[in-house]
Amino acid sequence: MAPPAQSSRNPSPSQPSGKGEVSDLRSQLRQLAGSRAPGVDDAKRELFKKVISYMTVGIDVSSLFGEMVMCSVTPDIVLKKMCYLYVGNYAKVNPDLALLTINFLQRDCKDQDPMIRGLALRSLSSLRVANLVEYLVGPLGSGLKDNNAYVRTVAVMGALKLYHISASTCLDADFPAVLKLLMLNDSESQVVANCLSALQEIWNSESSTSEEAAREKEGLISKPFIYYLLNRLREFNEWGQCLVLELVAKYVPSYTNENFDIMNLLEDRLQHANGAVVLATIKVFLQLTLSMADVHQEVYERIKAPLLTLVSSGSPEQSYAVLSHLHLLVMRAPYIFASDYKHFYCQYNEPSYVKKLKLEMLTAVANENNTYEIVTELCEYAANVDVAIARESIRAVGKIALQQYDVNAIVDRLLQFLEMEKDYVTAEALVLVKDLLRKYPQWSHDCIAVVGNISSKNVQEPKAKAALIWMLGEYAQDMDDAPYILESLVENWEEDAPEVHLHLLTAIMKCFFRRPPETQKALGMALAAGLSDFHQDVHDRALFYYRLLQYDVSSAERVVNPPKQAVSVFADTQSNEIKDRIFDEFNSLSIVYQKPSYMFTDKDHRGPFEFSDEIGNLTVGAESEHVVPATSVDANETSDLLLSTSEKEETRAMVADGSDYTAPFYDSSNPALPLQSEPAITGLLGAADPGPQASTAIDDLLMGLDLTAPPAPASAPPPLKLNARAALDAGSFQKKWRELPVAMSQECELGSQGAAALTSPQALLHHMQANSIQCIASGGQSPNFKFFFFAQKADEPSVFLVECKINTSTTKAQLNIKAEDQSTSHEFLALFQSALSRPEAAIMALAAAWRRVSSSATGVATQSLPDCFRFKQRSFCSSATAVASADTLLAKLLQLSTSQIKRALDSVVAGRSSDLAVSESLVASLASSSPQKAKLILEWRLERMLNDGEKDRSLYSNLISLCAKIRNVPLAMTMFTSMEDRGIQATASVFNSLIHTCLSSNEVITALSLFEVMESSETFRPDSETYDTFISGFSNFRDTHRMRAWYQAKREAAYLPNALNYESLISCCVKVNDFDSADLFYNEMMAQGIAPSEKILDSVLEGLCKRRNCERVKEFVNFLMECRFEISGRLIEKVVKLYCELEKPDEMEMLLDALVEFNQVGEALLQVHCGIIRLYASLDRLDDVEYTVGRMMSQGMSFSSPGDVERVISAYFRQEAYDRLDLFLEHVTRYCKLTRSTYDLLVAGYRRAGLTEKVDSVVKDMESSGALAC
Repeated sequence: MAPPAQSSRNPSPSQPSGKGEVSDLRSQLRQLAGSRAPGVDDAKRELFKKVISYMTVGIDVSSLFGEMVMCSVTPDIVLKKMCYLYVGNYAKVNPDLALLTINFLQRDCKDQDPMIRGLALRSLSSLRVANLVEYLVGPLGSGLKDNNAYVRTVAVMGALKLYHISASTCLDADFPAVLKLLMLNDSESQVVANCLSALQEIWNSESSTSEEAAREKEGLISKPFIYYLLNRLREFNEWGQCLVLELVAKYVPSYTNENFDIMNLLEDRLQHANGAVVLATIKVFLQLTLSMADVHQEVYERIKAPLLTLVSSGSPEQSYAVLSHLHLLVMRAPYIFASDYKHFYCQYNEPSYVKKLKLEMLTAVANENNTYEIVTELCEYAANVDVAIARESIRAVGKIALQQYDVNAIVDRLLQFLEMEKDYVTAEALVLVKDLLRKYPQWSHDCIAVVGNISSKNVQEPKAKAALIWMLGEYAQDMDDAPYILESLVENWEEDAPEVHLHLLTAIMKCFFRRPPETQKALGMALAAGLSDFHQDVHDRALFYYRLLQYDVSSAERVVNPPKQAVSVFADTQSNEIKDRIFDEFNSLSIVYQKPSYMFTDKDHRGPFEFSDEIGNLTVGAESEHVVPATSVDANETSDLLLSTSEKEETRAMVADGSDYTAPFYDSSNPALPLQSEPAITGLLGAADPGPQASTAIDDLLMGLDLTAPPAPASAPPPLKLNARAALDAGSFQKKWRELPVAMSQECELGSQGAAALTSPQALLHHMQANSIQCIASGGQSPNFKFFFFAQKADEPSVFLVECKINTSTTKAQLNIKAEDQSTSHEFLALFQSALSRPEAAIMALAAAWRRVSSSATGVATQSLPDCFRFKQRSFCSSATAVASADTLLAKLLQLSTSQIKRALDSVVAGRSSDLAVSESLVASLASSSPQKAKLILEWRLERMLNDGEKDRSLYSNLISLCAKIRNVPLAMTMFTSMEDRGIQATASVFNSLIHTCLSSNEVITALSLFEVMESSETFRPDSETYDTFISGFSNFRDTHRMRAWYQAKREAAYLPNALNYESLISCCVKVNDFDSADLFYNEMMAQGIAPSEKILDSVLEGLCKRRNCERVKEFVNFLMECRFEISGRLIEKVVKLYCELEKPDEMEMLLDALVEFNQVGEALLQVHCGIIRLYASLDRLDDVEYTVGRMMSQGMSFSSPGDVERVISAYFRQEAYDRLDLFLEHVTRYCKLTRSTYDLLVAGYRRAGLTEKVDSVVKDMESSGALAC
């Protein structure tokens, strides 16, 4: 018999190699258990040390439990500690053994030595055995009343441990009330701090189910308690001070001076030696001044020195934690830290994680004054032996180049990187040069000259190779060897990653359009390689390009290589809302991880920062290492940079030399490029039309690859004609509406002229009737209208039913169409949209006349005003023509540089009557994408008015209001001064426009100064609109205190509140989670008889859903239906989402029954049906899914989105119910058409299950339905 294998790891001499050593320890412990001989305690210590050391290395010594307990009967505190450690460790694993320790621990809890009492109580509460909690209540109660502060401190934390073991036992013993009494009256600061920590945790957990706990939780941030803690702040240790300061940061002072009192009291905490206390104090300062922009900026200036001091002192780990917080502040306000950029230089002995943060901050603070020094420093790091830091430094140089106006010197540095003989340096530089050319195409000549000297064989990293390929394709006409380099890359196709293949296909297509003879071979090889590639994206792109070329070469060029604009701003990796939430979690791990807490904690442990998981969907764009994290800020733009990130302007003014760019493209009129003419391309590929010749040429290009060409498009069907005398009674309409499924659902644009004309619903009814579309019901008030239309085919009795919801403020219409003949639904939709979006002059004239009649107190009939009718008709026609031409003018302005804007406006806009309409439309379109051009348009409009000697005060007021869209207060003030210089008397309306512009630009002080001017004047005193402007402005700032103050001021000024005021008040309160105030304002509004708008109802419901109060949500929705409010899809979506999150299908079924009972139709009913199906599918309740799907379709409705169908299919796959899935698909496909993504899901699911026949069947269905070509 072979000897047993020897262990490769010999046991340590200090470790027992078998059970013999444990037996020896047991016998020695028994001998010492009852001994009173001198030196016995020393012997016990040695034995206890051995036991603990064995336990620490993982050896099971639980068999010594009884002996250890017997030996613990000693006054020696060291022995007690070791015994308690042993007991606490094995009590969790063997609860039965823990029962043996209860007697001696309870006995020790009554020991004369307070240290032993505290240690015993801590060990007893650390057993964490649910069956033994009854033995813990008594000692804890005694410990909380103990005369010694240490014992009380331990007892407080023991009460918290008891709550986590058995919450009901803790609450029944009334420990929270005892802890509250201790917190308010105990003289020992550590006891108070422990009580505060324990009560916060208990009340946070209980507040969702107990109103009393919720009130107690709110009481922690009440003024008396906060002042009590602040007065005792210096008594607490560092941990206690951080705990108190975290609570103070949540406190909202009742008046401004209170903010300053608290900050003055905490001023010395900024000099504390402990970094945690400093950060906690900084958080208080930042939160207190969020609504005061000027003071907030001063806080940034004040906290710079303490933070920089902490960074330079302490360990690298501490420096990193402080740097992470400093990084957040720098990203929010780079201008303030721009002069301190040298503090962010890297030291040679710093860890790489510290250097990386510093590089990001150097990038953020770079501006016109320090860019040269920063870039010089960064270039030194590029030669760093640490490759990761070298890469980061090169990326930092590129980011600075992308956010600066003067990039001459930076571009030279980047091009020097390309000449360095280091692979990683060249790779990073290539990626940055690509981004640089996308923003500054005027540098293409210099960059391409250097890039052309780089061999593709020396570039191995996929991102770098993709960048090089992009430049070869984009600038193929400037690089002689571009087609041949691309061809060599195709020959080595298998060596590259899919990312490179995707870029290579696109680049070869671009090169082919510019240099077809030289690229023909490479294109054929690339398409053939792509079509045979296993990667799905590569295969799809190659197939798409092949079919595009086969269809029409000219169309292919327009799709693949259209004229482009220069990129002005690169997408950020995080949404503004995520950044704001990270800022709200200042002084926590969220800052270090640079993500909100919900992204790295379990739901059960999210604490005070519990947010919805949906914030994860707010990231913008794909992850990229080349993103501009912050933009340079002018000195005079700092007033708003410190507030919420989501309230800032998204972009700066565009670069004058590079803001407008059309990518190089072939011009057939250029005699220097004879080979790039369109006839040359069509000669290679056949005629432009997709006929047999084109197919043959493409097949030749692909070297005989067998791909069947798609059939030629069928001839267009005859146009749909409607019966002008169609008739349908209300009962028949309602019956058909219930029976027919929704054939089409779409949102369409009305157009500016259509929205202007439809301020009266009668205008729309007459116009649609003229297009053979009849209205059977209408309702609503401006800006929201709702109509039900019907139409009938001219040659047969089949009808179309339409639900049309119009919002004139957003100029959008939501259409739901049902049809007896669904095959003609698309044609009818096109006809309906055409009639709706292009109203003729007649409808505008009728609308003008109707408004005139409606507003007349005498009720004069329309036909008695022929002159007015004709005048209004001419006026509206000219306005409509001007606005209609605005789209064309906008497209032209986007292509021009800023220096050409005014000249273009002078040449295009000739008449004075259309100036204002054109200005409004263009400014609204350009306000977010190109504020500099929008500003030039307003300047042009002002100059035109001044040259024409315009005296109309309302025109100046409207022009000032437009300045709010681009947040430009100086321009608004210039307009105001120009108006006064012309002798035009200012009115309250003009001042209101100025105030609105100031508040939109976050210049609160200027707005308040204007209000003071109005108050001191006799001719333009503040009116109701003035107060409305302030209420709305502070509502947008989420400053509830000032918003309420202005609301109260309006009432004191004897102005009655209106629906707009309540809309602002309720919306703001809900956004800041002040739900009680929102309820108060809503009840006040209803008591005054003011009908709530849809936005108010939406805010109220949002507040109820945020509180997760299903009962109140149900009552509110029922109330709306009983009052005959229309339940919109937007409202019901919030309720459905809440019920889905809480997994309450029964509540959803009750909601559906209520909607049916109150005759709610359309989108709301469909939303609930689909929500129920989604919820059952997520719970894998297939029986319920099938029942609800059948019920929905029997009522003439179908799935609202392909995603709902795919959720159901996924549920079938999870349950492996393939036969039931076939029945479901057979039933569903009768009512809705499956999309390409749904077919892909089926293919993937069947393939994973190994059902090859079903995969083939799905592919055939895809081919027959046309989804394969999508």
